Amino acid sequence: MTQRHSLLYCTVCCAILFAGCGHLPSAQDLQGRWAEKSAERIEAVFTPASETYHVHIGWHEPGLAQYETWEMTAVPSRSGRLTYSDGVHSYLSFEKEGDTEYVRDTEFSDGKGSFSINKEGDLVWTDRKDGSKMVFFRTDTEAEGAAAPELFPRVAQLCRYIPDHQLLPEAAGYMAVDFYDALDKAFSAPASEDGFIDDNEWLYCLVTGNAGTLPFYSVESVVRTDPEHAVATVTVRDVWEEGGEPFGEPRLHSLDLTLRDGHWLISDIDGIKERL
Repeated sequence: MTQRHSLLYCTVCCAILFAGCGHLPSAQDLQGRWAEKSAERIEAVFTPASETYHVHIGWHEPGLAQYETWEMTAVPSRSGRLTYSDGVHSYLSFEKEGDTEYVRDTEFSDGKGSFSINKEGDLVWTDRKDGSKMVFFRTDTEAEGAAAPELFPRVAQLCRYIPDHQLLPEAAGYMAVDFYDALDKAFSAPASEDGFIDDNEWLYCLVTGNAGTLPFYSVESVVRTDPEHAVATVTVRDVWEEGGEPFGEPRLHSLDLTLRDGHWLISDIDGIKERL
């Protein structure tokens, strides 16, 4: 076992449980969030997609600038379990905790395994790539206020498209259509002297860099309010365009997120949408 693997599996070494006779899980069985039983630091999120599930399993140890993920598509099988053969195991490494920029190191993309529900109603994940087995208990299905650490990398990506002194055309792929269209209309309006919605610099409305600086974002938290909506809290500091360390007091901002066609998009920034 590698050192990186030991970080994960030390949390479950005392939880080698067996599934018993698994049965074919339904949408009601699995949809939602599950936490690994022994330490609750590994979370599995099941999202139904037609007759399959998109599965995201993530592990993040507070204080470490690394996030470990598995993603796969689970499909029904004759064995009475959900199986997968496309498991992708990755490490997202940040220079320091809270950074939005990360490097993805994919260890493999051919993982195989299965999911089943045991007689206690727990989720059993059998990972045939390394022969391990983990047991999860349900934490919620559509619970309001559920922390969503698996969305940190996506929010970090979305932060790059927050309007600074201009609205980037490519931001259309990272925002809800109605929000982007409203922003595009506002940014195209003639600038005024009141410093509000039709001020093209947006210095009074949105997080932004100024005077030779760029915004430096950090993702502080992400909370799912329902299966298709979430709220992210980010802080922003300044960094010189030429580079260097971020400086200044962190400024707190909020991003509303919506899930569309399997992708999380920005649907509002600091509640500005109602003023567009």
